[in-house]
Amino acid sequence: MRILHVIPQFPYFGGRTIVGGHASCLLTLALAQAHAGSTVTIASCAPRGSARIDDRLDLHSLFPLRRAGTVKFGLRFRRAVVPWARTRREDFDIVHCHSGFADYFVVSSALKRALGLPTLHTLYCPIPATGGRWRTPIVRGVITRGARRLDGLAAMSRNVADSMRDYGLPGVEITAPPVDIHRFHPPDADAAAAHRAELGVGPGDCAILFVGNAKPQKNMIGVLHAFRRVKDRHPNTRLIVTTELAQSSSDEHLATLRRTMQELRLEDDVIQKGIIDDMPRLMQACDLLVAPFLDSFGPSDYFMAVLEAMACGKPAIASRVGGMPEVLDDTRGRLIDPTDEDALADAMTSFVADPEHSRAAGRNAREYTERHFDPARVAATHETLYTRLRNPA
Repeated sequence: MRILHVIPQFPYFGGRTIVGGHASCLLTLALAQAHAGSTVTIASCAPRGSARIDDRLDLHSLFPLRRAGTVKFGLRFRRAVVPWARTRREDFDIVHCHSGFADYFVVSSALKRALGLPTLHTLYCPIPATGGRWRTPIVRGVITRGARRLDGLAAMSRNVADSMRDYGLPGVEITAPPVDIHRFHPPDADAAAAHRAELGVGPGDCAILFVGNAKPQKNMIGVLHAFRRVKDRHPNTRLIVTTELAQSSSDEHLATLRRTMQELRLEDDVIQKGIIDDMPRLMQACDLLVAPFLDSFGPSDYFMAVLEAMACGKPAIASRVGGMPEVLDDTRGRLIDPTDEDALADAMTSFVADPEHSRAAGRNAREYTERHFDPARVAATHETLYTRLRNPA
């Protein structure tokens, strides 16, 4: 099958290095589809331009990825992708669009009208129940009309699907996101120990990992305050924080984090990393992942860093928001109220203080990801969905 994936932002940095939940999902899905024999093209905006990702997978960057997330960016993306795709209509059998926000249903609808091909849209974040531009009558009317013109609608979680149905969009299917369980896997002990030494983590230390940017929504301030309490009880803990994109966090947010670390006397205990070329290796070297994000409105309802850490056999602590209760429980980690720093500190302490409990939760987490997020299985599910859209009864 010849598949065109359309996604507004694709922060791809070569190899398997990508930033952002739904972009990471798409890269893993596209690679699985290419390995299964499909010819796959991703049309998006990438920071380093177009690229050949794999033998049967190409990335076409319409323009450089800058100032994403604005209405102006969305309009520019629509103006660019529709004529580009129209001139290549004969190259594709199906169009699969992806976005974190419902606004981009209008882009999918425009592609459907221009190409006349079966068109599916997967939404990765819930539509807010109240407030925001999505709830104004004019915007809601435009979004729902565009979505109803499509051949298929999909959601990454039950929570997102419920929000779409509540918004007035029928026929939503739930398609699990893929996690590359062959790259993200439990570590080789010697390799993990060597990487821990490179990071400056001692043999007896417990390494806690945070993956996110400096925006308040990611709640790194809460992580720092909770970590200070854990550090007071268990001095052999280290916190590793990554990643950071220039367009993701303002100078003000970064300055606030620096001040907080200084005030909490954590400068020597927090290992700060940039964009990671080999995220599996970093996760394998850590003992625990924390993701107390305040909501799931971007970039995905399932926190993909949590699923990747689970695939590495690591327990995770995440917020009881969005779709996270669908994938995480006390047998695989811990769900907490992200505004409760005491609860976050207690959850972190429970794993730091009991390594066997941590290892058991990690084993359960790995088993869960193998059952639910295997890329080949997810790609096969999409193949079935595409075939049904191309050949409706």
